[in-house]
Amino acid sequence: MEPFLPSVSPEARSPEEKIRKMDRVRLPWYRGSVAVVRGPGFEYELIRRPGQKRINIRISQAGKVTVSAPRELSAVQIASGVAAKRNWVLKHLNRLQANREQHDPLQRLLLRGIPYRVVLKKGRRKRGGVEIEDKVLYVDTLDGSEESSLAVMEKWLIKLAKDEIEKRALEISRITDIGFKRVFFRNQRTRWGSSSGLGNISLNWRIIMIPPAVRDYLIIHELCHQRQLNHSPAYWRLVKHYFPEYRKAEAWLKTNRGIMGLFRE
Repeated sequence: MEPFLPSVSPEARSPEEKIRKMDRVRLPWYRGSVAVVRGPGFEYELIRRPGQKRINIRISQAGKVTVSAPRELSAVQIASGVAAKRNWVLKHLNRLQANREQHDPLQRLLLRGIPYRVVLKKGRRKRGGVEIEDKVLYVDTLDGSEESSLAVMEKWLIKLAKDEIEKRALEISRITDIGFKRVFFRNQRTRWGSSSGLGNISLNWRIIMIPPAVRDYLIIHELCHQRQLNHSPAYWRLVKHYFPEYRKAEAWLKTNRGIMGLFRE
């Protein structure tokens, strides 16, 4: 696979040189504009918003950079603000790229916390299929392409999550005596889960990829929100009561946050 974003080392430029380069950056200017702009070493989506007071930069787990800026700012002011955060943006993009390479689902896939080698096969199945044998995950598609293989793997993982995780959520609900109405599996970009005041919990379907202990922590985390819809000290005491080593689970999720960027365009 082609690298998502090559590493770009910071260039030493004088303030005058930076301004001259920024003068050449053309940004669209019309109400409600959303445009893709080639920035200083990276591409970003620019959104102009009326009433916004400062420039904000967000980076998704998939590596998409979004810049929102006050509509009143000039092109040079926006370019200058983005350039000032250049090193910060590149640092995060390079880290995300490293995470993506570590968790490249076309080479290696975590399933219940266990790494499986991935082998792509060109077969006769129109809908594709997945088979596991000796820690090797065989992905069978009609054309054997990477795109088709990723689609088949995603569909298979989502079904597996729905089949396994809902049952585990019901088990933990009975053990903790914290009930819920329904569990939904979603494709959140930055969250592993959420809990609503209506009695429902939502889980990121990628939860099927993580170790069982960390999976149980995430379920407990959301169930405890049925008692405390906040992250107050009382809430964390409740989490600790049911999962004393929750900090270790949080550390694992932080170290492996690259999983959140998998199976995204």
